[in-house]
Amino acid sequence: MEFQINPSKIAWSLLTVAILLVVAHVAGAIASHVFHHEQVFGLVDTFDMNVENNVPTFFSTFILVASAGLLTVIASQSSADRYARHWKWLAIIFAFLAIDEDASLHELLIEPVRAHLAVAGPLFFAWVIPYALAVLVIGLLYLRFVWALPVRTRGLFIGAGSLYLAGALGFESVGGWYFSLHGELEDLPYSLLVAAEEFCEMSGVILFIYALLDYLRDRLAGEPLRISIARP
Repeated sequence: MEFQINPSKIAWSLLTVAILLVVAHVAGAIASHVFHHEQVFGLVDTFDMNVENNVPTFFSTFILVASAGLLTVIASQSSADRYARHWKWLAIIFAFLAIDEDASLHELLIEPVRAHLAVAGPLFFAWVIPYALAVLVIGLLYLRFVWALPVRTRGLFIGAGSLYLAGALGFESVGGWYFSLHGELEDLPYSLLVAAEEFCEMSGVILFIYALLDYLRDRLAGEPLRISIARP
C-alpha cells in the first residue's frame, strides 16, 4: 500500500492546527482574564501555550520530532555528501529541541545564569543568553552548509530559522521584559505575547518541514514522495 506525500498539503494542514491552537489559547486567555472564568471545564489549561504537558506542547514536540525524522532520512541518503555530518547533527539538534520542548530543559538554566549575571528586562528569562550564544555558534558552523544548499531550499531554511528565532528569542525577550515590568503578572497582554511567540516557533518548524519535504522531492528528481506500507 502506498501513500503519496504532498509537501504543501502537509504544511498547510499543520499550519491550520497551529492557528486553531492559537485561537484556543487566546479564547482561553480572554475567558480567564476578561470574564474571570479560570478553567472553563479545564479547557483553559488544556490549550494554554504557557502551560506544559498539554495540547500545544504535544503538537510542538510532534513537529520537532517530525523534523528530526526527516533530517535523519536525508542524512541516511547523504552518506557520500561532504555535508553528511551537518545533516546528522541537525537531526540530533532537532531531537534535542523536541526533548527540550516536552521537558522544558531550558528553564533549568534560568537560576544558574541569574546567579552569575544581573539580568532584567528582556533578559528576565535568563536562559535566552546561553541559547542565543549556542545559536550564534551553530549559525557560524553551518554557514557553508546553508550556502551550499539549492537556492530554493536555502531561502526556505533561512525563512524557517528566522521565524523560529523570532519567537524563541525575540518574543520570549519581549515577554520577559513585559513580565518583569508588571511584577510577573500573567495578564491578557502577556498571554498574547506568549501566543505570538509560540505561533512564530510553530510556523518556523512547519516551514522547515515543508522545506525538508520539498528538498527530498528534488532529491528524487521531481518524483512524488511516497510511503510504502507492507501488508502482512
